[in-house]
Amino acid sequence: MRFLLAPLVLFSLGVAAPAEAPAAQDQALARIATEAMKDEKAYANLQWLCDRIGHRLAGSKGLEAAVAWGQTLMKAEGFQNVRAEKVMVPHWERLAERADVVAPLRRPLAILGLGGSASTPEGGIEAPVLCLAGLADLEKTPAEAVKGRIVLFTGPWRSYGPYSDVRVRGASAAARKGAAAMLLKAFAPVSLDTPHTGVLHYDAEAAEIPAAGLSVEGAGWIERLAASGTEVRVHLDLRSRRHPDAESANVIGEIPGTEKPEEIIVIGGHLDSWDVGQGAQDDGVGCVLSLHAAELLQRIGLRPRRTLRVVLFTNEENGSRGGKAYLEAHRSELHRHVAAIESDIGNGLILGFSIDVGGLKAAGEARQASALRNLQALAPRLAPLGAARFEKGGSGVDVGPMVAAGVPGLGARHDLTKYWDIHHTAADTFDKIDKQDLRKNLAILASLLYLIGDAPERP
Repeated sequence: MRFLLAPLVLFSLGVAAPAEAPAAQDQALARIATEAMKDEKAYANLQWLCDRIGHRLAGSKGLEAAVAWGQTLMKAEGFQNVRAEKVMVPHWERLAERADVVAPLRRPLAILGLGGSASTPEGGIEAPVLCLAGLADLEKTPAEAVKGRIVLFTGPWRSYGPYSDVRVRGASAAARKGAAAMLLKAFAPVSLDTPHTGVLHYDAEAAEIPAAGLSVEGAGWIERLAASGTEVRVHLDLRSRRHPDAESANVIGEIPGTEKPEEIIVIGGHLDSWDVGQGAQDDGVGCVLSLHAAELLQRIGLRPRRTLRVVLFTNEENGSRGGKAYLEAHRSELHRHVAAIESDIGNGLILGFSIDVGGLKAAGEARQASALRNLQALAPRLAPLGAARFEKGGSGVDVGPMVAAGVPGLGARHDLTKYWDIHHTAADTFDKIDKQDLRKNLAILASLLYLIGDAPERP
């Protein structure tokens, strides 16, 4: 209720707006909020993407269908210069997987192979489990205690950073000490026997051992048994296939600016997802929010000075090739990019934006400081929408390459209270999307686009 009423009170009931903000801008922001809070398009189009196409891993038919869907939707919504820019992406396919505790008793485990995992030998492997908290514990453990075992990392949930570090590097680190396989406890605050997947990387000098995620419940049970002195043996059977790189594309559409069409603001999310669930929170919602934030401005007749370019990036999950390809394809016009905005952490309410001006270092500290200051000055304008936290931080994986090359970046800071529970799981489905939160986030992103896009000067 606070969100709904605050902008309307500020803009419609005569409460004084900040002195430096022109009345016309106040009225525009009020119109954006009003239109967003009755929007039906974003929710309906996200439902279509999730229910009619589903999950969309790089190289899959689902991602191909999503690329076509993105182009069709942009054209239908009046975007110009709609195109699919080719990107070659890795193609890993999950085939079959099973894990069972076989001693001290038999019980199946909920399991989800990590993206890019090698297969087990024919018939699977069976080995005792060694429970370790994380990479630091592995480093201190003698190789003879690791050799031939299945290493299960069980570190408690703290934040995504430490979790992803173990997931990405854990298999090769364990393999260097002779481990037969790696398992990873879901580093999530809440679980309903739902294992998590995510990308891993193999080091060239280490054996490629199979790796998979276990649920909090399954891993916790093994950990308790091991702590009591009981040897736990697990049979693991993972089947996957690696194909040659496949053709995909970044989907791009534009709403040309009025006075400064040569200056570009990029906004986007990533169209691909993991091959479980429907990719609703990660990152279908970021795609529809980005698309409809720009479309909403056009819908109500607000055409900013600058061009709004929506990019639905491909292959963020297991290669980040979409963001890298965008940089290479647009390097010659990068100097005309005013800002790059990304939404890629679900549909929790946007609390503000993290600002990355690190790529402006070559332009000097004064340029960095002015860009940061100018972007932080937007915070009071979004405060009525509850999105006033503008702080230094990362902008996002997809816009990261262009941001590192000198484009000011902004990453949407969503409320993550419920996000990690379903992140990279089969539970990332459309039913978890709150329609009112979606509308509020649409209002915030559309307002940010308008404020940057129509400002007299670039940040």
